[in-house]
Amino acid sequence: MKKAQAAMEYLMTYGWAIIIVIIVAAALYAMGLFSPGAQSVSTGFPNVGTPEIGAWQLLDTGAFTVKLKNNAPYAVNITSLTVEWGATACTTPAINSKTNIGAGIWLGMGTEFNITATCGTPSSGSVYGIDVQVSGLNDKAMTFSDKGRVTGTVA
Repeated sequence: MKKAQAAMEYLMTYGWAIIIVIIVAAALYAMGLFSPGAQSVSTGFPNVGTPEIGAWQLLDTGAFTVKLKNNAPYAVNITSLTVEWGATACTTPAINSKTNIGAGIWLGMGTEFNITATCGTPSSGSVYGIDVQVSGLNDKAMTFSDKGRVTGTVA
């Protein structure tokens, strides 16, 4: 009888401790401690230069904005702009609010510029990845193409 009683006391004492640990872990999980959101990351853009953290956003209305700077050692004339969300091309891509860039938009060395587009209707809080490609000519009449990707959480 003493062995059974000792075993039962052991289970009761440590059982309550284990239950408390499980409840605390469940509460922390429910608060989101173990599931961090997507980080804002940018990759690529070897000539133009990687945008600073927080220099881009995608709203739940589909409005996408990224602020870039021409870090290339030459002026560029951007004649083509593509913005894609997954396999879908975003609509009305623009540089500094100019949608007609066929003739080109000249950007001197160190010039900051904004790229905007409309990218569908994403859900607020969802994770996104948007690819941006600019191409054209530099001031030496040589072609260039610069592509990069920005990721984050829809605002």
